[in-house]
Amino acid sequence: MNMKDGLRKMAHLALRVYLKIHCGHRVRGIPRLDRPSILVANHASHIDTAAIFAALPISEVSRVRTAAARDTIYALPRPLVAAIEFLFNTYAFERKGKSTDSLERGAAAIREGSHLILFPEGRRNDGGFLGFTPGFAKIAYETGAPVVPVRITGAHRALPRGSTYVQHRPMEVTFREPVEADRTVPYDRRREAYARLVRDAEAALCA
Repeated sequence: MNMKDGLRKMAHLALRVYLKIHCGHRVRGIPRLDRPSILVANHASHIDTAAIFAALPISEVSRVRTAAARDTIYALPRPLVAAIEFLFNTYAFERKGKSTDSLERGAAAIREGSHLILFPEGRRNDGGFLGFTPGFAKIAYETGAPVVPVRITGAHRALPRGSTYVQHRPMEVTFREPVEADRTVPYDRRREAYARLVRDAEAALCA
C-alpha cells in the first residue's frame, strides 16, 4: 500500500464513523465485488457517493472510480474538487451532449481492474426514482463487468438539495445481487439488449 492509498483509507474510516454517528448510516446486503464491477445507484443528494463508499469494505475503496458530473462537481472551486478527487477517485463525466469519451473512460477503469460507481438517472431525484439511462449497459457489454444495483434511501433528507450542512437524518445503502450482460447477443441486437439490462437493474434496485 502506498502513502496515498493509506491516507485515503484513513479518511474513509473517519467518514464512515461520522456518517454512522451523525446520520445513523446503515448497510444492507453484501457488495459482490469478486471482479471489477459497475455499481449503479439512484441519485438523490450530493452525499450519495459518500454513502456508498462508507458501505464498501475498506479494502476496496482505493479500487473504486466514480463518475462525477463535469457541469456540477467539476464546476466547484478547485481545492474542493481536489478533495473530492482524492476521496472518491473521480473523473469528469459529460452529462450534456456527446458522452462517448466519458463512457470509454469508465470502460477503461474497469479494464484496469477498478470498480465503477455511476448514477445513471443523470440528475438528482429528490427522493423518487427517474429511471436509468443506458450508458452503464454499454460499458457492461463492452467489458463483461457485472452490474451491482445499489439503493440509497434517506440521502435527500440527510443533505437536501441546496443545503451545505448534513442533517441528523438516517440513511441506508442496500446492495442487490449483480445482474449480468448477455454478451452472446449479436451486435446488431445490442440496443434491445442494453434496454433489457437497464430494466433488470431497475427491477433489482426497486425490489
